[in-house]
Amino acid sequence: MTVDALASPYVSPYLYETKRRGLDTEYGIRREGGVLMIGDSQVSVDRDGNIHIKDVEFQATKGLWELLTRKKVDKDSVTNADLTQYKAILKMTNAHLEGYKPHANIHNSKGNTFRDVISKLFPGGPDRAASKPHYVASG
Repeated sequence: MTVDALASPYVSPYLYETKRRGLDTEYGIRREGGVLMIGDSQVSVDRDGNIHIKDVEFQATKGLWELLTRKKVDKDSVTNADLTQYKAILKMTNAHLEGYKPHANIHNSKGNTFRDVISKLFPGGPDRAASKPHYVASG
C-alpha cells in the first residue's frame, strides 16, 4: 500500500509493526488479518491518504488520522470539522458501540479516547448528538 506523507505515519504501524502501542484499536482502526477495519466496516486508504469506508470518502487531515488511530490524540491537530467527520465514521460503522452492533450501548472504557472524545461526542447515548462538542479543537 502506497500512501502520501500525511497518512503514512498513521497507516505504517498497522502494516509493518507487530506491537501497536499507542494505537487506538478499540474505537479506531484495527487490523484483522490483512484487512484494516473500523467498527463493523472495512477501511481502505487511497494514494492521497483519504479514507474510504462503505463507499464514502473522508478527506485526509492530520486531525482525522489522529482521531482514527491514536490512543493519545494530539488535540492541537484536531478541528471541529475533524470531530464531525470522526463522529460520522463512528455512527456509520458502529465503532463506538458494544460489539460494533447497531442500537447497542456505547462501549465504555477507561482510556483516553473514551474520556476525551467519545463521551463528549455522544453524551446522552449512541443516537443523541451533542449540541456542541466539549472537546476543545483548534481551527
